[in-house]
Amino acid sequence: MKTVSFTAANIGMLIWALLIAASFFAAAQVSQSIDPILLTGLRLLFSALMFLPMLLLKGTTPMTARGLLSHAILGLLLAVYFGSLFEALRYTSATNTGTMFTLVPLMSLLFEAFLLPNSRLNNRLLPMLIAAAGALLLILKDTGSGELPSLYALLVYGVGCLAMAFYSPLSQRLKDHSLKGRGPVAMTFWNMLFGSLFLFVFCLFSGGWRTGSQLAASDVFWLMYLALFATLATFWLLHRAIGVIAPSTVISYIYLSTLFITLFHWFWLRQQPLPMEIIGALLVGIGMLALVVSSRRSEPVTA
Repeated sequence: MKTVSFTAANIGMLIWALLIAASFFAAAQVSQSIDPILLTGLRLLFSALMFLPMLLLKGTTPMTARGLLSHAILGLLLAVYFGSLFEALRYTSATNTGTMFTLVPLMSLLFEAFLLPNSRLNNRLLPMLIAAAGALLLILKDTGSGELPSLYALLVYGVGCLAMAFYSPLSQRLKDHSLKGRGPVAMTFWNMLFGSLFLFVFCLFSGGWRTGSQLAASDVFWLMYLALFATLATFWLLHRAIGVIAPSTVISYIYLSTLFITLFHWFWLRQQPLPMEIIGALLVGIGMLALVVSSRRSEPVTA
């Protein structure tokens, strides 16, 4: 079987960060009148269906009841995160949710300490804190007069952040046990399929499914784009890297997405860099470089 090297996994995660950054611009093209949870469910479903032919051709290890339950748990974590994000955005700003998300890699490191004991965890704490501080400066650069998020939004999105932080280390733990031998293709397909089903169930109870009638051809195009590049490709790259790179480092690549968005504004939109942005960009770069160096794992995984 083909294996993924440490260098290849990190290059893949650089591409992951770029795709995540680009997804924010593409997502803005979809009609805002359609329920966002329904849109996310459709994205996950389209992505899973795109992976189905590859799954059938590539083959996979036999599915067991424990394996299905494991995929369902991981899919539920995805659904909880996206559901909490869109619920929180009804009561607070994207800046506040972005600020909270900088804590996700740090929480993931804590979960990793319990699920995947490793003596080198302490080596990653300081680099992660540096990268998080840099991302925080980049996110807060446009903050106005100090809008405070509601307690409800904090609690709801806090649950979602815990779910996302739990996702990467739990994926690696399950791949060592009930999902042993499961490759990135199968992991991506089943997790997204279950995630979409949980989101659709939520839409049935919330009534969000009714907004599906407002989908236009342009919305379907952007949904397919997001499903292919911002969901399918990113989840495959994520699971390809988990097991080669420490799980908490994998999710920390989101800090580079924040940096790439800032660089886009500097070089493409010709915006003048602010001192806070320059400091934040340097901190993200330094922190991520040190984090990657301290996160090498000895075991490669199959592609």
